[in-house]
Amino acid sequence: MTLLDRFRTQTRHKHPDPAVRLAYVAEVPLDDRETIAAIAREDEDPRVRRAAVAKLMDAGALGAIARGDADDDVRAAAQGMLRDLALEAFEGTAESDSLDAVDAIGDARLLTQVAKTAGREIVALRALTRTNDTHSLGSIARHASSEAVRRAAFERLRERSEHAELLAVAMNSEFKDTGVAAVDLVTDHAELEQIASRGRNKAAAKRARGILRETEEQARDQQARERAVPSEPAAVVAAAPAAPLPEDRVVEQSDAVEDVVAEPEEVAAPLEDPEIDERRQAAQADPERIEEAERRQQELAAQRARDVEEHEKLEAERRAQVAATREADQRARREALARLHNLLGRVEPLIAKTDLSLKAADRALRDVRAALNAIPPLPSRQDFEEVARRLRAAQDGLTPKVLELREADDWQRWANVSVQEQLIGKMDALKALDDAEAIAREVRSLQEQWKKVADVPRPQADALWRRFKTAHDEVWAKCEAHFAAEAQARADNLAKKTGLCEKAEALAESTSWIQTAEDIKQLQAEWKAIGPVSRGREKAIWDRFRTACDRFFTRRHEDLAQRKKTWAENLAKKDALCARAEALAESTDWEPAAAEIRRLQNEWKTVGPVKKSRSEAVWQRFRAASDKFFTRYAQRHDIARAERVAAREAICEELAALAPAESDVVEPPADLPLKVRTLRGRWQQELAARGVDPDRAQALDRRFADAFAAVIARWPAAFAGSELDPDANRKRMESLVRRIEDLAASVAGSASATAEADAAMSPTVRLAAMLKEALAANTIGGRVDDDSRTRAAAEELRQAQANWSRIGPVPEDVKRALADRFQKASRRINDRLSAGRPSGPAPRQGGSGRPGR
Repeated sequence: MTLLDRFRTQTRHKHPDPAVRLAYVAEVPLDDRETIAAIAREDEDPRVRRAAVAKLMDAGALGAIARGDADDDVRAAAQGMLRDLALEAFEGTAESDSLDAVDAIGDARLLTQVAKTAGREIVALRALTRTNDTHSLGSIARHASSEAVRRAAFERLRERSEHAELLAVAMNSEFKDTGVAAVDLVTDHAELEQIASRGRNKAAAKRARGILRETEEQARDQQARERAVPSEPAAVVAAAPAAPLPEDRVVEQSDAVEDVVAEPEEVAAPLEDPEIDERRQAAQADPERIEEAERRQQELAAQRARDVEEHEKLEAERRAQVAATREADQRARREALARLHNLLGRVEPLIAKTDLSLKAADRALRDVRAALNAIPPLPSRQDFEEVARRLRAAQDGLTPKVLELREADDWQRWANVSVQEQLIGKMDALKALDDAEAIAREVRSLQEQWKKVADVPRPQADALWRRFKTAHDEVWAKCEAHFAAEAQARADNLAKKTGLCEKAEALAESTSWIQTAEDIKQLQAEWKAIGPVSRGREKAIWDRFRTACDRFFTRRHEDLAQRKKTWAENLAKKDALCARAEALAESTDWEPAAAEIRRLQNEWKTVGPVKKSRSEAVWQRFRAASDKFFTRYAQRHDIARAERVAAREAICEELAALAPAESDVVEPPADLPLKVRTLRGRWQQELAARGVDPDRAQALDRRFADAFAAVIARWPAAFAGSELDPDANRKRMESLVRRIEDLAASVAGSASATAEADAAMSPTVRLAAMLKEALAANTIGGRVDDDSRTRAAAEELRQAQANWSRIGPVPEDVKRALADRFQKASRRINDRLSAGRPSGPAPRQGGSGRPGR
């Protein structure tokens, strides 16, 4: 069973519970006016009386209640019902009821509203007759939906000569009839200009512009006529101007505005007068006067032609303006139709909407009534009838919904009373709690719930709110100390965060990127650890801190981007240095390569840093290339020695390959001597490039000699008679040995004789002999002295040694014996030469007689 069903089962309008009586009022049918009127007049609860007034359709009873009820809300509700009855807001309202409602309304504002918006013209006129306020009459004349009502209000204003209100009608009228009529009563030029430029109604503004234009044209015509009057009477008569053109008149019709322009009349013929004829005849006797009259006649004709041309131009402009006005009127009608269609498109779906709110329904109903009471001119009669039909259907569909929603709203307000009572009880229950945080949360929750059920009947609203607020204030007093401490804590947090902001701002311009970034991150961690600040300051303090942090990290990002660019450029340079060093790492051009790598190392020091993740790798690459070269550079002598040994070994292997140990080949190769000479020449070059260990050199010498001997022994006929023939070379060696031994014996004998002669001479004789020999040495055919013989012997020894070195291969055992004899003879010569010459270099010995290493 619903709440309404329970109320229906109980006894009714005399029940002590106002809620029961209120439910009874809701069940009383509308045609039981006496019961409703009795409850509206006699019930002690204003809420019940107001509900009864909302269903009362008796204008007389409503008028009495509107004037005499003690409650303001009930009186306002009665006035509203009278207004709705007058405006036919309820379906089936009779004309008499509407007229009675107008007679019962005592509020001038409501009477003005009824006069402007009533659907029945007779009702609006009745409301107008009860209106005497000048400002209200002006409002009705400007905005009333009925033309008769507007005209009646306008006539009353004109009878009273209310110039200010008439000017307001001309300026702000929504309708053409009263606006144009009011413009016709305005004579002040400044006011006409104001209406023409700022008038709300287009037709009134256009009429004001037309009056101003007519006034200006009349002034121009008057000036033209004054200019056209001749100074002499004869000229005036002879050139009488044409009759003035008739003024334009505008005829306003209901559907469109049409301008009827009168055609210019024929130019009147000049007036004839006997006296003028006599003067003309008298003037004909004077030729000069005749010429003057003709000249004036021509000037007047030209002036008339210009006047006609100007008039035709004005006529064309006026016709264009009429066409533009007609087009503007049609456009305004189309726009009005579009607005009404938009209104209907918005309102008609609301009729079938199940969750329609009272506010939306009431607003839609007001819009429909306003549109229905003031339907503007539309493009066609069919459009007018269709829009009117749809508006009336929308009004009929929304009216019961509004009443139903109002009744439901009243019930909701009554239900909200019990909810507010429960909220007050919950607020009282919070007095027993001690947890300030819990109390604050509950209080905020109750406040939010109170906002949702705040709409209750006005008589009970104040009392309930005072009870709720009293309980709230008592409970909130317990939270004040907590909130004071919380406010102090928030203030302290604000001070801490302000300090962090100052530190961040001090670091914002730092260029110590890594350390400053760590410091700011530490500040951000501290910021997160600090609690909330005073309300209203959160955003400002956070924006300040974030701006300082963003400033530093933006600068850091820009610097990092620049540094990345520089790092990339430096990396490219260092990669180039690495490539150059790697190219030199295998070089054997030692000194130039070492100088170049040292230059690259110096250039490396001038190149700036690279990205940290690439720095070590590129450095190790460069260092590896440099270390590789300098390791080889430190071992360059060993390498060179190894290369020389390898070269000699290669020669030995090539030479040994020419005389294989086992071979069936009988004939030697055709180019054998050439190959042997080439290998021997290469061997001599390698021997000239010293640097091989003596032991290794001797072993290689033996290996070469053995290979050479094997080749000679294998193919002796191939080398017969050449420098490689062993027998011929042996003979040349023996010849050189004998020659050197003879030279040694000769030098030894000459030295002994000279020594004995010198010993027998006295010092004076010896000196004289020396001088004599010196003179003889400088004279042609003189005797050669001992020094000359010594030098000759030394030179011969050197030549012999050179020839010895050029002798080809000889068997080793033979060569060794001859070499020993050659060395002994050479030593004897050197010893004798050294003994005979106290100073000076001795001739170079040939050593063992073998080629040098």
